[in-house]
Amino acid sequence: MIVIGHKDGSIERTSSVRFTQKTKGLFTHTVIGGEFAVGSDIEEIAFKTLLGSCVAIMFYDKVKKIKGMNHFLLPKTNNTNDDMKYGLYSVEAMLNEMYKLGCSKNNMIAKISGGADIMQLNVSAQSIGHRNVEFAKDFCQSEGFKLMSEHTRGEHGRLILLANAFETFIKVTQKTETDSKIASEESSLQKEITKAPVIKEYVGGVDLFGVEEKDEPEMEIELF
Repeated sequence: MIVIGHKDGSIERTSSVRFTQKTKGLFTHTVIGGEFAVGSDIEEIAFKTLLGSCVAIMFYDKVKKIKGMNHFLLPKTNNTNDDMKYGLYSVEAMLNEMYKLGCSKNNMIAKISGGADIMQLNVSAQSIGHRNVEFAKDFCQSEGFKLMSEHTRGEHGRLILLANAFETFIKVTQKTETDSKIASEESSLQKEITKAPVIKEYVGGVDLFGVEEKDEPEMEIELF
């Protein structure tokens, strides 16, 4: 069973047999912006996502062999509505689902990725990417999760693949076409932030795993 948290706050539990797309030979589910996914290694389903200024926090229970990945767009909001695009609600909702499956905080480790200044316009400490990364790091520290690695910031998007045993493959996107598509989404988010204190719905999570990035090798992060 794979647990998927959707942008509207709903939780879906679905059989692994529905996932037929493959990445690096692995059956794969794409986590789009404002969603999360949780699953056991026994299901043999990898999770993937594309990040610009957004951040993914990934957790793994070393005993239960259960992994989780979210993709949040902003750290948090004063809005009282539950909204998965905000990091605080997203990560708490994802962890709740992992705990329901028997995961224990004492057995869990974490990785974070994303937070790029992809438009190269906001390199200050107040940029969206910086704030997202700092939220993720502060959350892991305050909640007592050991952070195994972070692959963050920079000026380009990232393709992330989370496989069994917490193997993480990262490809930095440097093709002009790819980065321009991500930058377009980032620009929309910046405009929404400028317009109103309560962020409106942001349609993100451009899935570019089908785009060829042959010039950039995939980086496998080995941390154990």
